[in-house]
Amino acid sequence: WIRFEWRAIMKEKLKIIIIIIITFIIIAGFSKESNSTIDIENDSAKTVLENHFKYKNEKNNENLLTTLTERFNDPNVFWGFENLDSTKIISIEEENNEKLKEGYLINGRGKINGATQNNLKIYKVKFEVNYKKDGLGPRDSGIYDYWYFLIRKDETSPWLIDDMGV
Repeated sequence: WIRFEWRAIMKEKLKIIIIIIITFIIIAGFSKESNSTIDIENDSAKTVLENHFKYKNEKNNENLLTTLTERFNDPNVFWGFENLDSTKIISIEEENNEKLKEGYLINGRGKINGATQNNLKIYKVKFEVNYKKDGLGPRDSGIYDYWYFLIRKDETSPWLIDDMGV
């Protein structure tokens, strides 16, 4: 009878140990998951770029303008949607070249709009664009690498594309 009681006690202890281990694993999993939301600031700037291409592909001028600074909201800005067949991002990489940032801030659009080092992100975007008919726009169908300059007014403002080009 004592032997039977000892086994029952050991089974109960084993169950408790297993429950504790499972609890630690679950807690560790949630902890790791919450730490993996790496850098919301960078993610939001990158998301603006992704949305920019999405809206361009949809030929949605109204939504496209939500990814851009005010200077693009002008009747003279021409997107060439009627000839655009498709556009697709191949890669997006943040550019950390200080000379490129300096160039934008001192000699480029940053001189005009007052952008600061903390409120500027530059991305090198490789994308593919296909037109219905080549030769009608500033470039033909193909794969291109462009730098996209995103700025924000302050740390609580959204990132917006202010400039782009080779």
